[in-house]
Amino acid sequence: MGLRGIDLYKRIILPAALPSIATGMKLGWSFAWRSLMAGELIFVSVGLGNLLQVGRELNDMPQVMAVMLLIVTVGLLFDQLAFAQLEKRLRRQWGVAV
Repeated sequence: MGLRGIDLYKRIILPAALPSIATGMKLGWSFAWRSLMAGELIFVSVGLGNLLQVGRELNDMPQVMAVMLLIVTVGLLFDQLAFAQLEKRLRRQWGVAV
């Protein structure tokens, strides 16, 4: 294509890598969300992880199920609202998806 240096990266390599970067961001978010919940189970005295732990200790299954559904819902909503649209648009724009 005749480009060299920074122009090669700005015009070819970065645009070609954007769909994969968006997918990596989506996976990073899901790992971070799960790690946050695991950390809250161990170290935090306020939060969804602690609420889940208290429900488990008190054998309060409705509370445990409600917190689990809330964790899943927040994760899925954030994934769909933030990353799925970005990923779909980038893949369509660069011709990777139909």
